[in-house]
Amino acid sequence: MGLDAYRTGTPPFLLIAVTMAGIAATIAGCADPAGEGGSDAVPRASLGEPLAQFEDGLGSLRGARELADGRVLIADGFGEALIVWAPGAGADTLTNVGQGPQEYQLPDGLFPLPDGGTLLVDLGNVRLTRIDADLAFGETWPIARGGLGPDMTMMLPGATDRDGRIYYEARIGGMMAGTDSAAIMRFDPATDETEEIGRIKLAEQERTESGDANNQNVSIRPVPYSAEDAWGAAWDGRVAIARADGYRLEWLAADGAATVGGPVSYEPVAIGGADQDEWLAALGGGLRVEVTADGGAPRMSMSRAPAGAGEATAGDFIWPPVKPAFAPDGVLSDGEGRAWVRRHVPAGTPPLFDIFDARGERIAQVELPEDRSLVAIGEASVYLSRSDEFDFAWLEKYAIPVITG
Repeated sequence: MGLDAYRTGTPPFLLIAVTMAGIAATIAGCADPAGEGGSDAVPRASLGEPLAQFEDGLGSLRGARELADGRVLIADGFGEALIVWAPGAGADTLTNVGQGPQEYQLPDGLFPLPDGGTLLVDLGNVRLTRIDADLAFGETWPIARGGLGPDMTMMLPGATDRDGRIYYEARIGGMMAGTDSAAIMRFDPATDETEEIGRIKLAEQERTESGDANNQNVSIRPVPYSAEDAWGAAWDGRVAIARADGYRLEWLAADGAATVGGPVSYEPVAIGGADQDEWLAALGGGLRVEVTADGGAPRMSMSRAPAGAGEATAGDFIWPPVKPAFAPDGVLSDGEGRAWVRRHVPAGTPPLFDIFDARGERIAQVELPEDRSLVAIGEASVYLSRSDEFDFAWLEKYAIPVITG
C-alpha cells in the first residue's frame, strides 16, 4: 500500500478569471525550526542513504504509488507519461495515451485503492480513473461536480481509503467563493453518495473584482504564510486534521467521533528574504482549469502551469513577521496509521515532519535530506524528490526510519 501526497508542494495560490462567454479559471494549488524543549521534546530520526533512485529525470513528478509487488507507478505530468518502475530492474511506460476509455492524458496524482488498484488523476481527460492491479484501466469518474457553472466543485483527491472511498476538499460556497473555509468531502463510488466529514480553515485571501456582468474578472490571491489547516486520511478511513488555531492534531473516526491530541508548542520561524523567495517560487506550477461555452455545451480542460511561472514579486505582498507552525501540504499517513505533518522551517534547511499517533499525540520527528520533498509513503519506504539545475525531478526511495513513542 502506498499513500500519496497530492497536495505536497502544491502552491497556496488561487487566481480566478470569469467571463460569461466562456468561464476561465486558473487555480495554483497554488530560529529553532521545531521549537523543542522541556516536556514537549520528542525523538528525532533522519533518513539514511537512498535505497534506489529512478534512472531518469522527470519533467514534473506529480505522483508516485508503491504497488504491492514493490514496483512504483510514477506520474510525469509534463512528460505525459505513466511509468512503472522496478527499483534495480528498470522501467516501462504505459503507452495507452489518448482520450479513449482505456487511455490517459496528463497524469497527475496517484492514490491507492483496494485489491491493489490505483486511482489516477487524469487532468488531460478531466477525470479520475481506476487502474487495476494488472495495470488495466477501469471505471472513471468526472472531476467536475455540481455542473460547470460558478457553483462547480472539483473532486481532486487528497486521500483514499481501504473501502475505495475518495476524500477531497470543497470550498464553502463553490470554487468562485472567497471564503476562508472548506469542507472535507468523502465520495463512495460504490453508492455514488457524497458526505461531508469535517471543515477546515483555509489561508486568508485578498479578493478583487473588475469588469461588468458580461465580462467579470475575479482575482483571489493569498496572504503570504497565512495559517491554515492541513488534512489527510488514513487507510482505515480515519481523517487527520492539523489545526492551525493552536497547533494540534485531530482524528475524525468513520462515525464522526473526534480524538484530539494535546497542543504542540513551537517557536515561530522568522520570515526573511529567502523565505519570501521560497513562498513566491511556489506560486508557479499550479493547476489551470478552463471551461468554455462558445455556443455549445460547456467544455472543461485542465493542465499544470510550469513551475515558477508566476511574475509576482515580494513587493506585491504584505508579509507577516513569522511563519505558522506547519505547511498546508496535507497530512500523510503511513502503514502504521500515523500522521505526518510538515513543519515550517527556515528556507534552505532540511525539511522536518512531526509524527502523530492514533491519540493525536506527537511522538517523534523525521528530518529529510536537504532539498528534498516527500512525494509518497509506502509500506516500509518513503519516496522523495529533488530537483537539479535544469529543473528535472529525480525520484528517490528511502527506508522509513524506526519511529519510537
